[in-house]
Amino acid sequence: MKRALILVIAVLFLASVSMSAFAAPAPKLKFAYICKMLTHPWFIEEENGIKAQAKALGIDYIGVDANLQDEAFMQALDNVIGQGANALMVVVTHQTLGPVVIDKAREAGIPIITIDDTIKDSSDAQNPHVGLPTTETGVMGGHALATLAKQRAFFAKGNTVKVMQIDMSFLSVVHDRTVGYKQALQQDLPQLKDSDFIVQDSKTGMFEENLPVAQAILSAHPEVTHWIVTGINDDGALAPLRVFEEAGFPLKNVLSCGLGGYKTSYEEFQKPHDSYIVTKLQPFKEGQAAVQILYDFITKKKAMPQNTLVAGDVVTKDNYKKFNWSF
Repeated sequence: MKRALILVIAVLFLASVSMSAFAAPAPKLKFAYICKMLTHPWFIEEENGIKAQAKALGIDYIGVDANLQDEAFMQALDNVIGQGANALMVVVTHQTLGPVVIDKAREAGIPIITIDDTIKDSSDAQNPHVGLPTTETGVMGGHALATLAKQRAFFAKGNTVKVMQIDMSFLSVVHDRTVGYKQALQQDLPQLKDSDFIVQDSKTGMFEENLPVAQAILSAHPEVTHWIVTGINDDGALAPLRVFEEAGFPLKNVLSCGLGGYKTSYEEFQKPHDSYIVTKLQPFKEGQAAVQILYDFITKKKAMPQNTLVAGDVVTKDNYKKFNWSF
């Protein structure tokens, strides 16, 4: 009887080991990234970071470009949920979509993290976010501009100085940069009054959209001898430079600060003028961070931080060769 019992136990043990050995492996995680404009250099580099980290962690990846269309963004959201995505990373086309985007993710039981542009749920609570320290980045650029303006005697007797700010006041993550620039400039250059800041919105903040905005500001202020330009991105600083050149305005009387640090900034540093600087950011690291945070949340039950901020560096014609310009 005992021998029979031992035999049964042995058979059951071997069967369980055999079943474990041939059990199907756990399904791979699948992460989705829905971006408002995946053809832009910034978001391309951000996606490169996402892909690299997903590959390193053995995660399947889905990327979707909403092409600045709200409807396309929402369709993509439904599609990736239907494809069984385990986590979502989003750069929304408009922040007003926030509540419905978050609700859909919650209904599907999928964690979601925003990159670059923050969103809030229906109770006005911000979703976990990865991005740049928005106001602080503007402040960094403003201090750099002020230092150069002093060195180049912009405020010498007889000069009229104004600040051109092409903004997107309807998008908080962008508008905060404009605010930061102004704070630093007025702190370092108290002769600048509120009326010296000429602020106009651009619909998308992209190069072609910024050109007519810069042209209108320049045309409306023929009295200005020296311009300081604060860019919400690289395009917000480079488009005005092209407008100044076309109008025959002397670039030696211009200081323009971009924000991002794309290849277009590198190309600008190759030109003979010395009117451009940029706060170079790290979208690749932002993408990596978003993937890691979601992975840790799913696999380790580690809480997602409310804000994960990736800082940058001020780059000038003197030090630009020290930096990586892969995007």
